[in-house]
Amino acid sequence: MGGLEGKNLKPARGNREAIVKRPQAQAGQAVASAEPLMKVWRRWLLLPGLLALLVLSGPRNDFGEREPTPRPPPPDDIAALDTWLSASEAAFTDLRPGSAKGIVWYGTEQRRRPWSVVYLHGFSANRMETFPLAEQIGQALGAHVFYTRLSGHGRSGAAMAEPRVQDWMADALEALRIGRVLGDRVLLVSCSTGSTLATWLGSSPWASELDAHVFLSPNFGPKDWRAELLNWPWGRQLALALEGESRSWSPQSEAEAQAWTTRYPTRSVFPMMALVKGVRDSDLGGFQAPLLVLYSEQDETVSTAQIKTAFGRLGSQEKRLVPVTYSQSRGQHVLAGAIKDPAAVAPMAQDIVQWVQTLLR
Repeated sequence: MGGLEGKNLKPARGNREAIVKRPQAQAGQAVASAEPLMKVWRRWLLLPGLLALLVLSGPRNDFGEREPTPRPPPPDDIAALDTWLSASEAAFTDLRPGSAKGIVWYGTEQRRRPWSVVYLHGFSANRMETFPLAEQIGQALGAHVFYTRLSGHGRSGAAMAEPRVQDWMADALEALRIGRVLGDRVLLVSCSTGSTLATWLGSSPWASELDAHVFLSPNFGPKDWRAELLNWPWGRQLALALEGESRSWSPQSEAEAQAWTTRYPTRSVFPMMALVKGVRDSDLGGFQAPLLVLYSEQDETVSTAQIKTAFGRLGSQEKRLVPVTYSQSRGQHVLAGAIKDPAAVAPMAQDIVQWVQTLLR
């Protein structure tokens, strides 16, 4: 060891250059080998954004045009209404008994009355869903009663897939026009999705032709929040994937089987949910007619929270939100009627008539 002291131990110049170049070369190789990995990571980082864009740009369950389907108006001659309605309903050979549009006349004379009562039924139902509620109201008010039938309803299950939202809007407008022929004032009684339609009508250019509304368990959103997914991008495709091509439920009686379509294509729900969202998202402040809302806190079909929220937004100066506690109806959605709860018909009719009478004071 001592013999090495004092000797020059620095590497030769050539060796020094080699030593410097080796780390630089190794660093370059490391960078080069990292570039493909960085490209892969960049692609992975872009993937969530691309997927989000794909989802958000997917097809939606849109409301569509805000105008009703064009349709010839009903006659202005009150004596011609029965014949006109019979002819229009005769076009459908698959109507179930008790489903057709029709008028229940007050007394024997077909003359205009101070009031008319118009009834809009709910989704998949027909005029029998709350029968004879509207007729008891009509008798107490001395009013003719008009029962409409929403397009696709009261027929075969397949027919439920035929209508668009605009067809139901046309049904509601037609019902109002018939009500105006029948009475000086129109009381519109509606149930469930019929009330969704009534909300649209009460906010439409024809709203001034309506004098009062009664909503029964109005549908401003389903109780099961998952149904709202249908209005998301790709929601219709998701619904078909999860539900299949058709939906069904078992009626508890023959009367229930006649009053409701119990099996229908899944796509039939699409316009109903588009209507609910379209109405709920609209400016409800334009709804000005007096309003009575009857509902149950235990409703198993629609969201009571959505009912209360929509009620607060409706612009009516005279409006009441009344929970029904006397109904024993199974499911607490259709709260009165010969099928669901016969005992609830009389007290509900009395509540409605008393409220209407307060409007006349």
